[in-house]
Amino acid sequence: MEELIKTFHLDWKLLIAQLVNFGIVVFVLWKFALKPLMKVMDQRKKEIEKSLDDAKKIEANLIMSGEEREKRILEAKKEAQRIVEEARAQGGEQGQKMIDEAKAEVQTVIAAAKEQIASEKDRMLKEVKGEVSDLVIQTTKKVLSEVVDKKMDSAIIEQSLERIKD
Repeated sequence: MEELIKTFHLDWKLLIAQLVNFGIVVFVLWKFALKPLMKVMDQRKKEIEKSLDDAKKIEANLIMSGEEREKRILEAKKEAQRIVEEARAQGGEQGQKMIDEAKAEVQTVIAAAKEQIASEKDRMLKEVKGEVSDLVIQTTKKVLSEVVDKKMDSAIIEQSLERIKD
């Protein structure tokens, strides 16, 4: 062992001092670099998961509004059928007049329902696009804030918005 120490000119005091210094460097890096970095990464992960959950909720709301639209159209058709049957039951000239009025009323009811559904759908889509674009912008800014300069940032945001619009 002594030959090894003499051959490599090992100084125990210097070796111990280097081990202590290494321990201090590891502690400082752990305390001030790795812990905050892990905390930031966990926060970003939670925000991304929240954004995905919000997107799923929005999608579910959109599906529900589609089902509601179908339900309204079905109700309008049933109402139209009922009115037509009433008109047939009364018969004769007045029956024909009522049938024509009923058909006109049915057409207006269906047109109004379709118009209302279309406007509601447009409103929902605008809301969804707005929320999704906000989520994309926020997520993109948070994930790429340190890596991307302003020109690349605006280009990425524009591309994301174009994809959402499509």
